[in-house]
Amino acid sequence: MGTAGAGPRPPASEYAASQGNVLGRMTALTLMTPVRRQWLWFLRLGFRLAPYSPLRDHIIQFNFIKYVRWVLVDGLDGEDLKYPYLHFESNFDGPWEHYIDAFAYVIATDIRLTWGRGPDFPHPPPAEPLKDWIAANSLDGGTYYCAHAEHSTRDLQNALAVRDAFLDFRARAASLGPDEFKAAWQQFLTDEQSRL
Repeated sequence: MGTAGAGPRPPASEYAASQGNVLGRMTALTLMTPVRRQWLWFLRLGFRLAPYSPLRDHIIQFNFIKYVRWVLVDGLDGEDLKYPYLHFESNFDGPWEHYIDAFAYVIATDIRLTWGRGPDFPHPPPAEPLKDWIAANSLDGGTYYCAHAEHSTRDLQNALAVRDAFLDFRARAASLGPDEFKAAWQQFLTDEQSRL
């Protein structure tokens, strides 16, 4: 972590090229960012209310995210921390630069409310200073799980939708005559083509 005194990381463009947190189509991102102590109450309250807040839908709108989580770290056994930390981890489809672009331009207010409680946060937009800040605070990946690394979240959502539509078609097909079945099958293929 560059912020915690481990030395500066390279700019985001260089960091992305050397990043090893990629498996198939998926990228993992882990950050430990300092939080000013006077803002701990704000983040604690925000995280408690998040499941009931319309802001939750802002992050869920991105169908390329497989997993996302924020956790406050007040202390570590045997460690005297200068700051509490905000631990962030996420797994998502595609390169991390695109993920951060979405944060910087689509949900910039949400990101400023969450990460902006710490020192040196660049307050997006634009995205490039945020990318550099994330590169400086990123941790190299340890171990993480992904059931479908070769498939995007959108692929999986489409597959589940086709499965459900097919199960519905199959339930109706038993009562169809040959001509009706042929017409219904062709309609099923037409309706589901964009998901196949």
